[in-house]
Amino acid sequence: MNRRIQRGFSLIELSIVILVMGLLLGGLMMPLSVQRENARYRAGLEQLDTVESAIEGFALLNGFLPCPATPASAGLAAPSGNACSVQHGFVPATTLDLNGQRNDDNLLLDPWGSPLRYSVSASDADGNGAWDFVTPGELATVTMPLLAPDLTVCRTASGSSSTACASSNDTLTAGAPLVVYSLGKDWSAFSSADQIENVGANLGGGPSATNYRVASDVVFVLRGRSELPGGEFDDQLRWMAPSQLFGRLVDAGHLP
Repeated sequence: MNRRIQRGFSLIELSIVILVMGLLLGGLMMPLSVQRENARYRAGLEQLDTVESAIEGFALLNGFLPCPATPASAGLAAPSGNACSVQHGFVPATTLDLNGQRNDDNLLLDPWGSPLRYSVSASDADGNGAWDFVTPGELATVTMPLLAPDLTVCRTASGSSSTACASSNDTLTAGAPLVVYSLGKDWSAFSSADQIENVGANLGGGPSATNYRVASDVVFVLRGRSELPGGEFDDQLRWMAPSQLFGRLVDAGHLP
Protein backbone atom coordinates (compact mmCIF):
# COMPACT_ATOMS: atom_id res chain seq x y z
CA MET A 1 0.00 0.00 0.00
CA ASN A 2 1.50 3.30 -1.11
CA ARG A 3 1.31 6.20 1.22
CA ARG A 4 1.44 9.73 -0.12
CA ILE A 5 3.52 11.91 2.10
CA GLN A 6 2.21 15.43 2.39
CA ARG A 7 4.77 17.98 3.37
CA GLY A 8 3.86 21.45 4.61
CA PHE A 9 5.95 24.59 4.96
CA SER A 10 8.58 24.65 7.65
CA LEU A 11 8.64 27.52 10.14
CA ILE A 12 11.70 28.96 8.43
CA GLU A 13 10.01 28.93 5.02
CA LEU A 14 6.88 30.53 6.46
CA SER A 15 9.00 33.22 8.10
CA ILE A 16 10.69 34.03 4.80
CA VAL A 17 7.36 34.26 2.99
CA ILE A 18 5.95 36.56 5.66
CA LEU A 19 9.06 38.77 5.52
CA VAL A 20 8.91 39.09 1.74
CA MET A 21 5.20 39.90 1.82
CA GLY A 22 5.81 42.48 4.51
CA LEU A 23 8.46 44.19 2.42
CA LEU A 24 6.21 44.20 -0.62
CA LEU A 25 3.28 45.60 1.33
CA GLY A 26 5.54 48.22 2.88
CA GLY A 27 6.57 49.37 -0.57
CA LEU A 28 2.97 49.56 -1.69
CA MET A 29 2.01 51.51 1.41
CA MET A 30 4.68 54.17 0.77
CA PRO A 31 2.89 57.20 -0.67
CA LEU A 32 3.20 57.49 -4.42
CA SER A 33 4.46 61.06 -4.06
CA VAL A 34 7.35 59.85 -1.90
CA GLN A 35 8.24 57.15 -4.40
CA ARG A 36 8.24 59.69 -7.22
CA GLU A 37 10.37 62.12 -5.24
CA ASN A 38 12.91 59.42 -4.41
CA ALA A 39 13.05 58.51 -8.11
CA ARG A 40 13.68 62.16 -9.02
CA TYR A 41 16.42 62.37 -6.42
CA ARG A 42 18.19 59.33 -7.85
CA ALA A 43 17.77 60.70 -11.37
CA GLY A 44 19.26 64.01 -10.23
CA LEU A 45 22.39 62.34 -8.90
CA GLU A 46 22.78 60.36 -12.11
CA GLN A 47 22.38 63.54 -14.15
CA LEU A 48 25.11 65.28 -12.15
CA ASP A 49 27.43 62.32 -12.76
CA THR A 50 26.74 62.59 -16.50
CA VAL A 51 27.42 66.33 -16.49
CA GLU A 52 30.66 65.91 -14.55
CA SER A 53 31.84 63.27 -17.03
CA ALA A 54 30.99 65.57 -19.95
CA ILE A 55 32.95 68.45 -18.41
CA GLU A 56 35.93 66.16 -17.84
CA GLY A 57 35.70 65.03 -21.46
CA PHE A 58 35.70 68.65 -22.63
CA ALA A 59 38.79 69.36 -20.51
CA LEU A 60 40.62 66.30 -21.89
CA LEU A 61 39.87 67.43 -25.44
CA ASN A 62 40.63 71.13 -25.00
CA GLY A 63 42.99 71.41 -22.03
CA PHE A 64 40.75 73.75 -20.00
CA LEU A 65 37.30 73.84 -18.42
CA PRO A 66 34.26 75.31 -20.18
CA CYS A 67 32.84 78.56 -18.89
CA PRO A 68 29.34 78.55 -17.39
CA ALA A 69 26.42 79.32 -19.66
CA THR A 70 24.28 82.41 -19.04
CA PRO A 71 20.55 82.88 -19.72
CA ALA A 72 21.54 84.83 -22.84
CA SER A 73 24.08 82.33 -24.24
CA ALA A 74 21.58 79.72 -25.46
CA GLY A 75 23.20 76.89 -23.54
CA LEU A 76 26.69 77.68 -24.79
CA ALA A 77 29.75 78.35 -22.63
CA ALA A 78 30.09 82.12 -22.28
CA PRO A 79 33.75 83.21 -22.30
CA SER A 80 34.79 86.84 -22.16
CA GLY A 81 38.35 87.72 -23.07
CA ASN A 82 40.72 85.78 -20.80
CA ALA A 83 37.98 84.80 -18.38
CA CYS A 84 34.29 83.90 -18.39
CA SER A 85 31.41 86.35 -18.63
CA VAL A 86 30.25 84.95 -15.27
CA GLN A 87 31.85 82.76 -12.61
CA HIS A 88 28.52 81.38 -11.42
CA GLY A 89 26.03 80.35 -14.08
CA PHE A 90 24.64 77.22 -15.65
CA VAL A 91 25.81 73.99 -17.24
CA PRO A 92 26.77 74.79 -20.86
CA ALA A 93 24.74 71.87 -22.16
CA THR A 94 24.93 72.88 -25.83
CA THR A 95 28.72 73.16 -25.70
CA LEU A 96 28.91 69.79 -23.93
CA ASP A 97 26.36 68.20 -26.29
CA LEU A 98 24.19 67.05 -23.40
CA ASN A 99 20.66 65.78 -23.90
CA GLY A 100 17.79 66.63 -21.62
CA GLN A 101 14.86 68.94 -21.09
CA ARG A 102 15.59 72.65 -21.66
CA ASN A 103 13.69 75.79 -20.70
CA ASP A 104 12.93 78.90 -22.76
CA ASP A 105 16.51 80.13 -22.25
CA ASN A 106 17.84 76.78 -23.52
CA LEU A 107 19.23 75.90 -20.09
CA LEU A 108 19.44 72.23 -19.12
CA LEU A 109 16.89 71.36 -16.42
CA ASP A 110 17.17 68.99 -13.48
CA PRO A 111 14.37 66.49 -12.64
CA TRP A 112 12.46 69.23 -10.79
CA GLY A 113 12.46 71.66 -13.73
CA SER A 114 15.17 74.04 -12.50
CA PRO A 115 18.36 74.83 -14.50
CA LEU A 116 21.49 73.01 -13.37
CA ARG A 117 23.98 75.46 -11.84
CA TYR A 118 27.69 75.43 -12.66
CA SER A 119 30.52 77.45 -11.11
CA VAL A 120 34.23 77.63 -11.96
CA SER A 121 37.27 78.84 -10.07
CA ALA A 122 38.34 82.38 -10.94
CA SER A 123 41.84 81.90 -9.54
CA ASP A 124 44.65 83.72 -11.36
CA ALA A 125 47.89 82.45 -9.83
CA ASP A 126 50.25 84.41 -12.09
CA GLY A 127 48.22 87.62 -11.99
CA ASN A 128 48.05 88.04 -15.76
CA GLY A 129 44.29 88.60 -15.83
CA ALA A 130 43.52 85.14 -17.22
CA TRP A 131 41.48 82.73 -15.13
CA ASP A 132 43.69 79.69 -14.75
CA PHE A 133 41.17 76.89 -15.32
CA VAL A 134 39.09 78.29 -18.20
CA THR A 135 41.72 79.99 -20.37
CA PRO A 136 43.35 77.95 -23.17
CA GLY A 137 46.98 77.13 -22.31
CA GLU A 138 46.89 78.81 -18.90
CA LEU A 139 47.04 75.60 -16.84
CA ALA A 140 50.34 74.61 -18.43
CA THR A 141 51.68 78.16 -18.19
CA VAL A 142 51.00 78.45 -14.47
CA THR A 143 52.13 74.81 -13.80
CA MET A 144 50.54 72.40 -11.34
CA PRO A 145 52.46 73.42 -8.19
CA LEU A 146 51.09 76.96 -8.41
CA LEU A 147 47.53 76.21 -9.45
CA ALA A 148 45.16 77.01 -6.58
CA PRO A 149 41.44 76.51 -7.33
CA ASP A 150 39.33 78.29 -4.75
CA LEU A 151 35.82 76.81 -4.75
CA THR A 152 34.98 75.51 -1.26
CA VAL A 153 32.32 73.06 -0.10
CA CYS A 154 31.22 73.02 3.55
CA ARG A 155 29.07 70.71 5.64
CA THR A 156 27.15 73.73 6.93
CA ALA A 157 26.87 77.45 6.28
CA SER A 158 27.02 78.16 10.00
CA GLY A 159 30.10 80.23 10.78
CA SER A 160 31.36 80.27 7.19
CA SER A 161 32.67 83.36 5.43
CA SER A 162 32.52 84.23 1.73
CA THR A 163 35.79 82.34 1.18
CA ALA A 164 36.02 79.57 3.79
CA CYS A 165 34.08 77.15 6.00
CA ALA A 166 33.90 77.72 9.75
CA SER A 167 36.56 75.09 10.45
CA SER A 168 38.50 72.23 8.90
CA ASN A 169 35.97 69.80 10.38
CA ASP A 170 33.23 71.58 8.42
CA THR A 171 35.23 71.53 5.18
CA LEU A 172 34.57 68.91 2.51
CA THR A 173 36.95 70.54 0.04
CA ALA A 174 38.81 73.85 0.06
CA GLY A 175 40.14 73.80 -3.48
CA ALA A 176 37.77 72.64 -6.21
CA PRO A 177 38.12 73.96 -9.79
CA LEU A 178 34.43 73.42 -10.52
CA VAL A 179 31.09 72.78 -8.83
CA VAL A 180 27.92 71.48 -10.49
CA TYR A 181 24.70 71.43 -8.53
CA SER A 182 20.92 71.12 -8.49
CA LEU A 183 18.67 73.07 -6.13
CA GLY A 184 16.42 70.03 -5.72
CA LYS A 185 12.70 69.98 -5.03
CA ASP A 186 12.79 73.25 -3.05
CA TRP A 187 14.37 75.27 -5.86
CA SER A 188 11.58 77.86 -6.00
CA ALA A 189 11.08 78.47 -2.29
CA PHE A 190 13.34 77.79 0.68
CA SER A 191 14.57 79.56 3.78
CA SER A 192 17.28 77.42 5.40
CA ALA A 193 20.72 79.03 5.67
CA ASP A 194 22.44 76.04 4.05
CA GLN A 195 20.30 76.26 0.92
CA ILE A 196 20.57 80.04 0.76
CA GLU A 197 24.39 79.74 0.83
CA ASN A 198 24.27 78.08 -2.61
CA VAL A 199 22.27 80.91 -4.24
CA GLY A 200 23.16 84.40 -3.09
CA ALA A 201 22.85 86.37 -6.34
CA ASN A 202 20.55 86.78 -9.35
CA LEU A 203 21.40 86.27 -13.02
CA GLY A 204 19.13 87.19 -15.91
CA GLY A 205 19.27 88.65 -19.40
CA GLY A 206 17.83 85.74 -21.36
CA PRO A 207 14.89 85.64 -23.81
CA SER A 208 12.48 84.64 -21.04
CA ALA A 209 13.42 87.71 -18.92
CA THR A 210 13.71 85.35 -15.91
CA ASN A 211 16.04 86.21 -13.05
CA TYR A 212 17.67 83.04 -11.75
CA ARG A 213 19.29 82.56 -8.36
CA VAL A 214 22.96 81.61 -8.57
CA ALA A 215 25.92 81.55 -6.19
CA SER A 216 27.45 84.83 -5.05
CA ASP A 217 30.79 83.61 -3.63
CA VAL A 218 33.11 80.60 -3.65
CA VAL A 219 31.52 78.79 -0.69
CA PHE A 220 28.90 76.06 -1.17
CA VAL A 221 27.13 73.66 1.18
CA LEU A 222 26.45 69.94 0.86
CA ARG A 223 24.82 67.81 3.54
CA GLY A 224 22.17 65.15 3.94
CA ARG A 225 18.54 65.61 2.91
CA SER A 226 16.30 67.06 5.57
CA GLU A 227 12.73 68.35 5.80
CA LEU A 228 13.00 69.64 9.36
CA PRO A 229 11.41 73.11 9.58
CA GLY A 230 14.13 75.73 9.33
CA GLY A 231 16.73 73.12 8.40
CA GLU A 232 15.45 71.95 5.06
CA PHE A 233 18.05 70.78 2.55
CA ASP A 234 17.74 68.85 -0.70
CA ASP A 235 20.44 70.38 -2.91
CA GLN A 236 22.61 67.95 -4.89
CA LEU A 237 26.21 68.87 -5.60
CA ARG A 238 29.28 67.51 -7.37
CA TRP A 239 32.80 68.91 -7.55
CA MET A 240 36.00 67.70 -9.19
CA ALA A 241 39.12 67.27 -7.09
CA PRO A 242 42.23 68.98 -8.53
CA SER A 243 44.16 65.71 -8.40
CA GLN A 244 41.51 64.04 -10.57
CA LEU A 245 41.56 66.84 -13.15
CA PHE A 246 45.34 67.24 -13.18
CA GLY A 247 45.93 63.50 -13.51
CA ARG A 248 43.67 63.23 -16.52
CA LEU A 249 45.16 66.34 -18.15
CA VAL A 250 48.67 64.93 -17.70
CA ASP A 251 47.58 61.69 -19.36
CA ALA A 252 46.07 63.71 -22.23
CA GLY A 253 49.30 65.71 -22.68
CA HIS A 254 47.87 69.09 -21.63
CA LEU A 255 50.03 69.29 -18.50
CA PRO A 256 53.71 68.39 -18.22
